[in-house]
Amino acid sequence: MSAWRKATSAPNLIMLILNKSEAETLQQLLNGERLWSWPNGTIQLGQAFPDLAIINNLVRQGLLDQAYEPTEAGRSALQSWRNSVGLPATTVIRTTEDGPHPRFPSR
Repeated sequence: MSAWRKATSAPNLIMLILNKSEAETLQQLLNGERLWSWPNGTIQLGQAFPDLAIINNLVRQGLLDQAYEPTEAGRSALQSWRNSVGLPATTVIRTTEDGPHPRFPSR
């Protein structure tokens, strides 16, 4: 499973762990990129063609709403992901199409 949920000791509190692809997709949506659908069924996000499984997973987890807009939970999950890999909150996640990715600390 690419993102998993871990129940914590607090009631009804769930922690989501994003993988890098999910974080990149969320970041693009938070940057104002929108999903577009072509007549041939291709889905485009900005200049990239995202994996539909990632988009659907983000919706299932409540990180995107039904209009594919980031939710507060999505913003929070992305912030937690940045913190977990040691990135400052102001870091912009670049996609493969944007150029090389920043190096992340290994664990």
